[in-house]
Amino acid sequence: MPTTPPHSIAVGIEDIALPDSADAADVADVADSIVRLIRSFSRIKAQIMSEATHNVEWAASMLINRLAAEGPMRSSALAELVQSDPSTVSRQVAALVKDGLVERRADPVDGRASMLAVTATGQQVYEDHKRIRNEHYQQLLAGWDHAEVRLFAAQLARFADRFDQTRPNWLRGVTDSGSEAPQEET
Repeated sequence: MPTTPPHSIAVGIEDIALPDSADAADVADVADSIVRLIRSFSRIKAQIMSEATHNVEWAASMLINRLAAEGPMRSSALAELVQSDPSTVSRQVAALVKDGLVERRADPVDGRASMLAVTATGQQVYEDHKRIRNEHYQQLLAGWDHAEVRLFAAQLARFADRFDQTRPNWLRGVTDSGSEAPQEET
């Protein structure tokens, strides 16, 4: 049975050896590419939403997406999932309920609490947005072979997981080792 060597990632295609530590210039290239991608994404976000047949704002769409993908949950769990303030999510949910995209249901475990769930209309919004998104990415990845797409998906998932793991440190200005991150001089 093949094993993945240390500092490698198994992607089902082949095992790819990773360096023990990344070169500073390579890390800077990754950071620059991510910044460029975020800027591009911000510019196109409005266009993607305008192509949808439903008039749902981006933030509200994110809530619908999470509820459709994860299933019914309490508002506090939804706020944690989307990494947003509970009061902000509560206001957004109230608008989604008013628009008939989300409904409140009694919590089967604690009838005093409510669970949020997408309605049939909310599910249609989710499906429309997902279809449009996937069409855009299909065009974007045109010309890539199956192995390239799988490798990219695996590496991007790994990067996203690590980003989520280290995000709290970014907010505190602390590095993985626990030492304070260097502050820029002003």
